[in-house]
Amino acid sequence: MRSSRKRDAGQALVEFALMLPVMLLMLVGILEFSRAWNLHQALTDATREGARRAAVADPKMDTQDSVKAAIWRGISQAGYDPKAAGASYSVTITGLWKDTGENINVEVRFPYRFWVLPFRDIQMRSTFTMRNE
Repeated sequence: MRSSRKRDAGQALVEFALMLPVMLLMLVGILEFSRAWNLHQALTDATREGARRAAVADPKMDTQDSVKAAIWRGISQAGYDPKAAGASYSVTITGLWKDTGENINVEVRFPYRFWVLPFRDIQMRSTFTMRNE
């Protein structure tokens, strides 16, 4: 009886060693998905604010700069640095200065870089349409 207990003593340690990489991979995946979801929500909110600025803008003012500043501020307040995005960060505004009731579209593209894969990034995209007032 005693010799079988000695053979089973390391079983739990071996099982833990086999399951630890799987558990860590799942934990890192959850954290990465959470960060990506957070960026997408911040990007959506910033795009919505930019579209609102474009819809109620005075034609005498420089609306594109105002829209881009609102989007920049929204992304940076969420903890992301638009300067780090470089040239792959873009804002596209279509339908500006049309008649009242026409649609204004604002599209923002922002790169997301995975923490565990620093050499590969994906483009997050958010589009919002608002009626010109």
